[in-house]
Amino acid sequence: MKKTLFFLIICFIFVSFINSYQDDYLKITSNVTPKIIRQGEEGILKIKITPRNDIKISSHPEFIIKLNENSDLTFSKVFFTASELDFQTKQEENIVSLDLEKEIAIPFKVNEESLIGKHKISGEIVFTAVFKDHWSLKTYQKFFTNFGSRRNYKKKKR
Repeated sequence: MKKTLFFLIICFIFVSFINSYQDDYLKITSNVTPKIIRQGEEGILKIKITPRNDIKISSHPEFIIKLNENSDLTFSKVFFTASELDFQTKQEENIVSLDLEKEIAIPFKVNEESLIGKHKISGEIVFTAVFKDHWSLKTYQKFFTNFGSRRNYKKKKR
């Protein structure tokens, strides 16, 4: 019993160490406007992506923003590609990269039957980082943001 518990603790520490060691190639700033949304009303998830100075984000093979499922929220889609988001491309030193200057706005709706209180929107960005010496790495980086919801007293009572 003690050996099993010890082994599980070691495994947990190892997995925690591996997960915390992943490099952050992007600075991802996300927020929701408005900060408080009533049941049945809409909000906007805003995401700003800034790559590290020593990398470019390749326009190919793919750049995808994936949103995690949340039963309290409704999005038009759960993933978005660079072409759908109308990112411009630029070429520097034989590298075609995405111009990530603009802020991404993704509308969503808080479901009428959603729980009230604190909500979390989370997801990940899948991208290919191209380094100055022209080697590349396909990876992902997670993001999340919080907002609050309140009861909508204007909705029809059943």
